[in-house]
Amino acid sequence: MANWKKVIVSGSNAELNSLKLSDSLQVTGSVAAILPNATLPNIVSYDPTTGVFSYQTTGSLLATTASLALRTTGSLSQVAGGGLTPFTFDGSQDIQIEVSGAAQLSDNAITKWDDTANKFVNSSLTDNGTVITGTTSIQLTGANSSLTGSFTGSFAGSFEGVTNLPDLTQGTGIVAFTYDGATTATVAVSGAATLSTDNVMKWSGNAFVDSNISDNGTQVSISQGGINVTGDSIFNDNLVISGDLTVAGTASFQNTTNLQVADRFILLASGSNAPGDGGLVVQQSTQDVGEVFAFDSGVTRWALTGSFNAASSSFTPDAFMAAVVEGGSGDPASAPGRYAAKGNLFIGNDESIWIWS
Repeated sequence: MANWKKVIVSGSNAELNSLKLSDSLQVTGSVAAILPNATLPNIVSYDPTTGVFSYQTTGSLLATTASLALRTTGSLSQVAGGGLTPFTFDGSQDIQIEVSGAAQLSDNAITKWDDTANKFVNSSLTDNGTVITGTTSIQLTGANSSLTGSFTGSFAGSFEGVTNLPDLTQGTGIVAFTYDGATTATVAVSGAATLSTDNVMKWSGNAFVDSNISDNGTQVSISQGGINVTGDSIFNDNLVISGDLTVAGTASFQNTTNLQVADRFILLASGSNAPGDGGLVVQQSTQDVGEVFAFDSGVTRWALTGSFNAASSSFTPDAFMAAVVEGGSGDPASAPGRYAAKGNLFIGNDESIWIWS
């Protein structure tokens, strides 16, 4: 079709419907594309199937016998400590950018920055979309921190109550006080201020008071009065009694090597109200069985026997002890009648000797 054609010379501008090259294209300036829709971004993409570089939605660049390369003039890399895994991108190959530590993060865990490891790590807090939970504790240090809803656990620091905060008052054993959260209150045990060191305390109506018992960690002492033990008691070590020892019941002695009694007379069968036998038993080879020296109440004489069981209340003598009566005259008839028994002797004042037989 005949029309005016522009002759392109060096340094002039050219308008071409299309441009097809059999070799490479070198551009010393810039390449611009005019899109049918000027509002669309000028983004170039490459389709490896068709071998076509295209602008987004409309327009295309076609490379047939040569390739079209887009190259950046600089490289792209992460900022040190900026939260990204180290990488470098210069446009020559695909690069995947990752957040530092993201692969080790747990679901619902609130993250924190670890400056030593230069990555994000799990904190001790979790958020399931409804409740934030701390695995150990949650501490609010801000001056205007506030909590809404219910609270469970321990609390330290100052607290301002609300109108529906229940009052805290004393019960048994606590000094009277009232606490509503508005002012500081002191809680004390009733009587604690007057208690003495090491004293065992007792309850006296509405407060604790000192008892007469003290415990210094080594020894328990009773300062006044006495101690009344109603049940059986066992002392596993030595027992020293500075005063008198009165035994109202039966006294039993075991493992006594040497018995020393300061009393000049020993009263046996003190609870008896009728005549009966009694004496001393020396155990031999069998427990509680031995030789007895005892008084036979039936004949009113001291006697001996063997193989006697100490649990018995009476005994049958094997032999009697001979008694010697010193007379005030030479007549044995003056001797008390109880000694008129076989084997007893009477020695008169005239040195005459008599035997009852």
